Amino acid sequence: MRRGFLVTAAAVSSLSVVALPACATTYDTTLATEQSSTSTSSTLPTGTAEELLPRLLAEVSGLSGLMIAGGDADGSGQRIQELWDAARADVDAHRPDLTSDFSSMVALAEKAVRFKRAADADKAAKNLAVLVDAYFGS
Repeated sequence: MRRGFLVTAAAVSSLSVVALPACATTYDTTLATEQSSTSTSSTLPTGTAEELLPRLLAEVSGLSGLMIAGGDADGSGQRIQELWDAARADVDAHRPDLTSDFSSMVALAEKAVRFKRAADADKAAKNLAVLVDAYFGS
């Protein structure tokens, strides 16, 4: 019994000496590790709510399609937040009753980006369209 164990142990030991070098990691040096060519702007949007809200609506309305196409949803999410940040004070001054609803829809759009949920982006766009209409008194 002892001899069988020693033979088995010797065989496993020999096999591991032969097999382990095959597990070495190799890297394909032909693959480039280029930096992303996507540029982001550090300029925050400016303007009145009348100018910014239609841009915000357009950005949110295009988010679902952008996500489905594999586009830069993160960049769009950042632009959405920047547009809302720029328009918030004006909305709060003229229609404070709508501020929290706008904030909720911007948060839903951000959630859509974070969790890759195009349906949430569509829902945010639909509700944001109603809010923009309400802001302009349509």
